[in-house]
Amino acid sequence: MLIRWPVLLIVFLFITPASAELSSNAVEFLEKIGVDPDSENVKAIAEDKIQMRDGEIASLDELARKKLKKAIMRFIATRTFVHAYIRDTNTRLPPTDDYEAAFLTSEEKAFVQPAFRKAGDELYLQSLKQKR
Repeated sequence: MLIRWPVLLIVFLFITPASAELSSNAVEFLEKIGVDPDSENVKAIAEDKIQMRDGEIASLDELARKKLKKAIMRFIATRTFVHAYIRDTNTRLPPTDDYEAAFLTSEEKAFVQPAFRKAGDELYLQSLKQKR
């Protein structure tokens, strides 16, 4: 299993194009909902495609085609997080309302699990401090 993480890192850092192209419809919808399609976060995840449990593919283009604003916001937050976490495991989780585990691959879910443990530990320690 240790061999998988370097491969995952290589896939995200070297294979994903630095400036991927979104469809004109996706760009238009992102602008309509207040998301800058030229932002670094959007460009970094523009080509990300995640196979969902129902067989559908989740991507910025597909979510924009369906006009799913909330899903787009969660897709951006989740995919941006996982890209950052691959580069630096000290990356903090996005807020719960912005995060959607369905937008991660199985390998990514396993890889980011320590971030959830760390966040849970921090919440537990904060609750202990509040009881004092």
